Amino acid sequence: MKTRIIHFTAENTSKILFSNYNKDGTTNYENRKRMKEIISKAIVTELTDMQRICLTEHYLNDKKQKEIASELGLNASTVSRHISTARRKLQNIASYYVN
Repeated sequence: MKTRIIHFTAENTSKILFSNYNKDGTTNYENRKRMKEIISKAIVTELTDMQRICLTEHYLNDKKQKEIASELGLNASTVSRHISTARRKLQNIASYYVN
């Protein structure tokens, strides 16, 4: 089983999307930039290797969970669980930084 590890750099963190506007309608470029940095670091430091691989393959490389499962030799439900767990961790981390 050969997997490709994706490293987060300034070039590919633009794929991590956040809303362009605050609730009051103003733009929030600096806060969005800071949140991208926080999430990028959290992906690298807080997720397990399998969570990171499944999450990045699904969201950044637009692969279906069944396709990821086939490549990794896992059950599709296992891939789904890794993605769900990773999302919960990232949402929890992000919640500490929301105004």
